[in-house]
Amino acid sequence: MQNIDFDSIYEILESSFEPFLHRGYERQKQLLNKEDYNLIVHKEDGKILGFLSYYNIEPSLLFVEHFAVSPQARGKGIGSKIFDELLKLEGDKVLEVEPPHTEIDKKRIKLYESFGLIFHEEEYYQPPYNKGDDKTRLHIMCSKSLDKNTFDNIVNKIYKKVYDL
Repeated sequence: MQNIDFDSIYEILESSFEPFLHRGYERQKQLLNKEDYNLIVHKEDGKILGFLSYYNIEPSLLFVEHFAVSPQARGKGIGSKIFDELLKLEGDKVLEVEPPHTEIDKKRIKLYESFGLIFHEEEYYQPPYNKGDDKTRLHIMCSKSLDKNTFDNIVNKIYKKVYDL
């Protein structure tokens, strides 16, 4: 991947996600060498204010792994600009969200629904990123409605490509 200020991206990642929801600095940085791993970065005045990382699971399927805006830049439409860039890309978009237990979780789901993603109730567990961590109960959102067979097929592809299972 070309000239990326990874330290700035990682700082946003760390401030936005609990440690069990990412790989840690070295392993996260190694992803930049993967051909199917991509970043959409939003900069203003040369400073990175947000990013979205995604995998090309296959030509018609993109999996969003992390999407975050720096705490001081939130609420200014930067996240929408970043997500709009993702929506311009070909293929179905898939991402993981936390169950709608808190107001923040519900707001996040509503945001993704405003981008056209559909919340799926099916049981889904994110494998642990780090040894010793537990799997995490999440939900899948996708740019199209998924039947059980298609849902399971996509989950298996995510597990293989993203989590190396």
